[in-house]
Amino acid sequence: MAHNAVKNDDAHPNDAKIYFCPRFHVNFYHSYRGDTPDEQGFGKDIRIIRSILDNLDALAVEGIRIKCAWDFDNAFTLGRILPENAPDIIERIKERVGAHLDEIEIMSWNNGLLSAHTAEEFELALSWAISAPDGSGVLQQFGSFAPIARPQECMFTSEHIDLYRSLGIEAISLYYSAIPFNGFGSFVPRMPAWKRFNPLTLRNPRTGATMRLMPAINQGDIAEYFLSARRMLVSIRREQLAETDRRDMLIVLDMDADDSFWFGMAPGLLRALVPSFGGLFSLMKSIARLPFVAFTRPWEYMSTHPDVGELSIGQDIADGAFDGYASWAEKCENYEIWTTIARAREVWEEGKNLALHGASEPTTGDAAGSVCCASDWMTVLPSEVRDLAMSAIAERLRSLSTTHFGMAAPVMNVSRLEKARESANSALDLARKFRDAVTQHFGQSADVARADGMPGAAAGSANVSRVLSSSFELDIDAAGIASFTNGAHRVTVSTPWVEYGGRIRKSSGIEVSSEDASGFSLPTRRCRGYIRLSASGQPRVEWEREFSWASSHFARVSFSVRYPSTEHRGYDRAKSIRLERTWDARWRQVAPLEIRAFSNMPLSVPIHVWKEDFNGHISTYALDYARYGGNTCLADISNHMTPLWIALSDGMRGILIAQNSPGFRSYAFCPLRQRILGDRQEVTLYPFGALWGSQYRYPARVSGIGRLAAILTADHLFSSAPSWEGKAFEASILIALYDGDEPPEPLLWEMQQCFNF
Repeated sequence: MAHNAVKNDDAHPNDAKIYFCPRFHVNFYHSYRGDTPDEQGFGKDIRIIRSILDNLDALAVEGIRIKCAWDFDNAFTLGRILPENAPDIIERIKERVGAHLDEIEIMSWNNGLLSAHTAEEFELALSWAISAPDGSGVLQQFGSFAPIARPQECMFTSEHIDLYRSLGIEAISLYYSAIPFNGFGSFVPRMPAWKRFNPLTLRNPRTGATMRLMPAINQGDIAEYFLSARRMLVSIRREQLAETDRRDMLIVLDMDADDSFWFGMAPGLLRALVPSFGGLFSLMKSIARLPFVAFTRPWEYMSTHPDVGELSIGQDIADGAFDGYASWAEKCENYEIWTTIARAREVWEEGKNLALHGASEPTTGDAAGSVCCASDWMTVLPSEVRDLAMSAIAERLRSLSTTHFGMAAPVMNVSRLEKARESANSALDLARKFRDAVTQHFGQSADVARADGMPGAAAGSANVSRVLSSSFELDIDAAGIASFTNGAHRVTVSTPWVEYGGRIRKSSGIEVSSEDASGFSLPTRRCRGYIRLSASGQPRVEWEREFSWASSHFARVSFSVRYPSTEHRGYDRAKSIRLERTWDARWRQVAPLEIRAFSNMPLSVPIHVWKEDFNGHISTYALDYARYGGNTCLADISNHMTPLWIALSDGMRGILIAQNSPGFRSYAFCPLRQRILGDRQEVTLYPFGALWGSQYRYPARVSGIGRLAAILTADHLFSSAPSWEGKAFEASILIALYDGDEPPEPLLWEMQQCFNF
């Protein structure tokens, strides 16, 4: 009956259409697999992509001409693996592009962790994706491209809008999904079909810059409609026909090109019952005869259809667990790799500053190198040093691949982890050679550039104490719990805990040393303890802490944690073969620091997160999106890049936390947790932690089947806590309390003076 009703409505020639486009994300460089041309490496990619192209040809024979979109990483896949192992794939896609069937969209040259890029790195990663020094750009390979960015893992921050537009990229495509493989679906109110399947205007609230946004879905959204794309389209058609002003719609079905979904996930005998999961041929044939369905490419559609709404996204997003950076930032190895890359970047900047200060005639702007293009400043270098500079930054871009941090959970593939270490170390080595070559050429000391690039060098303040509120008080009780108090604002730092073997295990055996437990003038206070992982007391986590004053407004918390080695149990044996290692799945959460920032707060009072990106731009977002999906425990909020610091405020009072460890740091070091009970909320910070809990429920949900299927089958929905087993580390943070909403500039200046690096 429902199908017939839809069919009758389509008798009207002016009815709007629902356009459909499959998009294939091509990246042969995996954190789950190695670099071999078989099923344990990129052989699976080659097999499935060839089947995709064969299915498209078979559909054309039956008179069904499908238009598709593709995006590629260039440095690993398009520039090396495909030409060496499957050049036929490039040629076949090129033929489809030439026949105006398919379009090529932009990803990034380096498969990059774009939110953690500097503007210079971002510009090179995107411009080389189009035309690269190694010839791997999509314009060089395919002759054309659409000005749409499909960023790796939906990684996006609002400051990217300005950068994309400066490169001529007009649109971005991100997931708006109903399952835990999402982009911005948690952060905006539920959108009606006419809006979520049409282009939107995406605005940077800080600068006002805009670009276009084309939402996309994945196979989990088909599963939400009882495993049927046909049922999904018929349901969306009903919404379309119910609108007074009927609009066309475009459904972009986006998935990795190596995903088994395209090859067929349903067993042979069941494919007739669930054709949407029987492979690309079966899927497309099941919807091709619907009279209201047509096929087009995203840019072809966007060129003739205006934006239907506007939105801003304050969060830094990614499509991993919890729609943030948990999947790429919370494994222990992520800290190791990032620390090396961060140091390589610092050494690079020292060399760059030397070159710009030493050049007799700057390229543009002043002698400090205010340049319009990322690589323009390199013209001041002699050719041999310029070549070295290009090698250094290209290697750093490779090291910034998301694969080197890896969605693989709970641990990384051994071979890939070794490649990550090699690339990061090579980036650091080349940066040092570049700096030394610049020093030799210009005859200057690196100290000049280093001093010039120190944090806070441009923004001193002699009146910090007069601008800021009085410093807070610090106390530590016999249980090792530290309290920071500034008037009515009280923040506590609890002792470490872990979740292991299905139980929360807290610290015991706590010792506190203090010369003057009654006052607040003591320069340093120490405490230590351990966490038993079994009734016998062994093995156990051991930890130590030291509290001291870093300045008049900042306390420093230095700490060390030693997680014991434990027997590897409960791991997935099939996955362990792909990862080339085993693990102890009993590790579920690790919390070396638990900072209770706001407790028993009215839910009506929004808590704002303040953050600074890698280009010095400060932005904010509110922890109010729980209402969109009805979630009462947001277990792991990691929607903030943290080159240095993060701050939380209720509008009247705030807390700022900065990472202060030159030898152990992260681009997203501080996940949060928000618990809601009735009309009250609690927000807690977990620096250097690995959290876990229930996956989110999303506004776009329909039946819940897709969400359940993702939770049961997705490889990335596992805690990173097992990666900390057997590891030890030392770190340090700074803590300050302040009045108001945004952290005041004098406080940020004072923070920079406290840094150890």
